[in-house]
Amino acid sequence: MQVFSNLIGNAVKYSQDMISAHVHIEGVVNMDECHYSIKDNGHGIPETELPRIFDLFSRMSNVGQIEGSGVGLAIVKRIVERHRARIWVDSELGKGSVFHVAFKKN
Repeated sequence: MQVFSNLIGNAVKYSQDMISAHVHIEGVVNMDECHYSIKDNGHGIPETELPRIFDLFSRMSNVGQIEGSGVGLAIVKRIVERHRARIWVDSELGKGSVFHVAFKKN
């Protein structure tokens, strides 16, 4: 629950300044895993900063006055890893981000 709360909350927070904000949540189950994606049309993340997106107290340079402490995604990463799942992000500056979480099926 915490993983999705943080990811959806971030998608809403970082797209709220857009003229027409969109957050899309999708889940797909295949043979090996359950894959979820949370997509927004917000600020996006500079490519050079993507490697540290899940680091503790890491805030991206383009967040401006949006409140945050830089711990949310670090918490998400730790929870996901404890469940032996994967998390990654696709992002383009000025166009938004897609966070992916994939859990192995038992």
